[in-house]
Amino acid sequence: MTHTANHAVPEPGKFRRAVAAVWAFLQAMESTSFDYTLDRIERLEREVGRLKEELRQNRNPEAGDAHIASAAAPEH
Repeated sequence: MTHTANHAVPEPGKFRRAVAAVWAFLQAMESTSFDYTLDRIERLEREVGRLKEELRQNRNPEAGDAHIASAAAPEH
C-alpha cells in the first residue's frame, strides 16, 4: 500500500503574482516629481497667504482695534 500525502499544492505562479501585487502597491505609494512639485506649490501658496495677512495687519494695526471698538459702541 502506497502512502500518499494529500497536501494542498499552491498553484504555479501564485507566489509570483503576490510579489508582483506587493511591488505594484509599493510603486504606487512612491512620490513622483510631479507630486513633489504640487506639494511644494501648495506649501508656498499657504506661506504667501500667511505673509499677506501678516503684512495687512502690520500696515493697518488700528483697523482691527477700530472694528472691535465700533462693534462695542452703542448705536444712536
